[in-house]
Parts: sequence; C-alpha cells; structure tokens
Amino acid sequence: MRTGLALVLALGLAAQPTLVQGKTKSSPAQEAVAALEMCEAFAEGDVLALETAIGAGWDAYEDESESPFVRSYSAGREVPGIGWGDMFALVESYPDRTLGYCRIDIVEPKGQGESAIEALAALDGYKGDVTNENGGTYASLIGTGTLDSLLITHWDAAGFVTQLTILTPNTATREQ
Repeated sequence: MRTGLALVLALGLAAQPTLVQGKTKSSPAQEAVAALEMCEAFAEGDVLALETAIGAGWDAYEDESESPFVRSYSAGREVPGIGWGDMFALVESYPDRTLGYCRIDIVEPKGQGESAIEALAALDGYKGDVTNENGGTYASLIGTGTLDSLLITHWDAAGFVTQLTILTPNTATREQ
C-alpha cells in the first residue's frame, strides 16, 4: 500500500512541471486577433462588451456620455508580445441603424507585425488588400458576413493600429 502511495506521489511530482508548462504562450498574431475580437464586441454594441473586456484583462470603463444616443468606452491593457494598447470605442444610435467604431493604438509595438496583419486579413468574415511599404504592413478590409464592417489596420514605424467601423441595421421598428 505504501509502495503504491509513494508511486502515485512520485508520478504527481514528476508531472507537476508538465502541468505548469501546459500554459502556452500566444503569438503576436493571436493577440492581434483577440484584440480585434474585443473591438468587434464594442463596435457591435454588445451590452456585455465592457464586462468581457474587464474579464480579459483590459482596464475598461464607460466614458461620460454627451447624448442619450452616444455611448463611448476607453480601455488599456498590455497586449502580450505586442505592447501597451489603448482602446477607444464609440456606439452611436440613429433611427434606422447603429454605428459602432473601435480603435486600438499600440505605440512602439514589439515583435513582427507582418504576421499580425496577415492573421487579421486571413480571418473569416473579412477580405481586402494587404500591402507592404517602407517597412510597414497595411491592410484595408471589408466585412463579408452579415455585418457591414470596415477594417483598417497597420503595423509600421509609427505603431500598430486596428480601426474598425460597423454599421448595424436596427431591428426594432419605430412608430413615426
């Protein structure tokens, strides 16, 4: 019995480093995609976007509104493998549609930007142009899914920027 217990204990201790190593490090491309997904939640007007951002490690809060038809949010976070990201999101409500806008700026990004831009351009739901100029990588993309979306992103000497605009038709009908 003691031999069996000692064996289980020894195996458990031997496996411990493997369990610790199980946490994988994400790439800048994966982090860029995750940041865009967070931006999409805000730009789509997701009522849980603020809570989701906080849960994902963003220091996020709702800004004071200038109008009952405008909501804006700010957030900041160290984006692993890339650098400090500042996010601004704006949701404007109009009679027949909602405009959602989100921008993330990372000044002095670390890592290889070309792979991050290519990962964003390769996402299902977007298509467009990617170009490399003067040491930077730039993409101009449009949404291919049900959302009317526009995505501009670049990684160059000035920084890494992701800028998303989504127009969503309002489903509720209004009496005139």
